[in-house]
Amino acid sequence: MVSASSPYNPTRYCRAARLLHWLTVLLVFTTIPAGLVMVQEGLPRALQDGLFLYHKNIGPIILLLVVLRLAVRLISPPPPLPESLPALQAMIARTVHWLLYLLLVALVISGTLRVQAGGFPMEVWDPLFGGMFGKDEALAKSASGLHDLLKSVLIFVIAAHVGAAALHGLVKRDGVFSRMWPPT
Repeated sequence: MVSASSPYNPTRYCRAARLLHWLTVLLVFTTIPAGLVMVQEGLPRALQDGLFLYHKNIGPIILLLVVLRLAVRLISPPPPLPESLPALQAMIARTVHWLLYLLLVALVISGTLRVQAGGFPMEVWDPLFGGMFGKDEALAKSASGLHDLLKSVLIFVIAAHVGAAALHGLVKRDGVFSRMWPPT
């Protein structure tokens, strides 16, 4: 039996999962615009360089957060969805969550591959895993194309996820949104 003063709540994600989720959201929601803007023509070089530096060096942090989130998920499984949620919606919710994890991992890998195969540095990360891939323009071009495709899919999946969260939190008020909110 869980006491009223216990931090455990079977209807909410654990605190670590919530903190990691919202930190990931913050980084992804700053990395996507940086990535979209940094490739625009006519930007001042200093701004473009800063955006590239931020974008390519935040990716591995996002990967680390995803790995930590998956570890936390193993240790502390997510709370069950409300029984009022139709089975199809529950299946879609689970699929979207796993797709988000997969897309974030694939984006970091394709981005890192694009940078290294393109012969560019990952300033913060080069001491740890620089030189994993040698310069290879064809590989860099393929990785860039994959990264661009995955980015578009991620934006769509995030929009669906945010839309569903808003629906449950603002309209249905069925407890789905409060499983992850507040962050602490």
